[in-house]
Amino acid sequence: MAGSIEPAITDGLEGGERRRGELDIRQLRVLKTLLSEVSVSRTAAIHGLSQPAVSLTLRRFRSLTGDPLLVRSGTGLAPTPRAQDMVALIDRVLDDIDHLVGREADFEPETSERVVRIVAATSFTPFLVPRLVQHLRRHAPRMVLEMLPMPSIAALQQLLDAGEVDIVLAHRQPNSPHLRGETLTECQTVCMLDPGHPLAGASRIAMADYLDLEHLSPNPPSGAAVSPIDGRLAELGLSRRIRASLSEYALVPMVLAGSDLVFTTTKPFADQFAARSHIAVVDAPEEFGVMAIYLFWHERVHHSTFNAWLRGLVRGMLN
Repeated sequence: MAGSIEPAITDGLEGGERRRGELDIRQLRVLKTLLSEVSVSRTAAIHGLSQPAVSLTLRRFRSLTGDPLLVRSGTGLAPTPRAQDMVALIDRVLDDIDHLVGREADFEPETSERVVRIVAATSFTPFLVPRLVQHLRRHAPRMVLEMLPMPSIAALQQLLDAGEVDIVLAHRQPNSPHLRGETLTECQTVCMLDPGHPLAGASRIAMADYLDLEHLSPNPPSGAAVSPIDGRLAELGLSRRIRASLSEYALVPMVLAGSDLVFTTTKPFADQFAARSHIAVVDAPEEFGVMAIYLFWHERVHHSTFNAWLRGLVRGMLN
């Protein structure tokens, strides 16, 4: 009939188009749970369905996708690569639908099965991750936490635009009209050194001396755009000599031990390691000022009940 709209999914197959049929939102939610739980019985219990009804949903999506989605592995089931790829896509589709109809207003952490995806500068993880995991296990036991490393600015923007990241914690905030953000706190900038380093006993390192030193950094020289230290130096028309870079902050004390390298970071991070490692902490050049910690998120999730809950949770933990 003219003017009618029939939602369907089609794809090219053997030179033509094959009808995929209408998608049922409830069945999509069941599939999401099934791919996460990889158990027909647990999925049936969560949704209040019979096991044959869950199996029927799986058969339908197998027919729609042309993929088995779940296969036998030992005594249980395992998702196929196609199924693993579908999980994030299903999350985004259901999030958009929930936002459209106002369903997310009923968001309950205690029963939510959301995947929490946070991009964070590695310097935050020693403080945030243990507290966040403990809180989620107590108050949101079905949620899954994914901590993602800091990518390039362009890649980060793409992740936010695609809805593949919920929030970002960083020392520098991208300049984008599509992002919202706030400054969580500001920390003193310090240098970590081996106690045997010639400058280990100084109260502060002068900028001239700092530039003569050899440096350990969490970012390679090519990553200056996301580095608060190299970014600030670039603003001053300066640069430093990075001789080693690593993304795993837990290795910093071991790398510094017995070396002439210097690692520049926030005072809370440095003090935490100095309390359990033989490391000297010296104030960084005053030109660095304080190092801000930014929390930002995409405009599209600003009114999301879930995202507001997550922002408040992280804000409380880091403040």
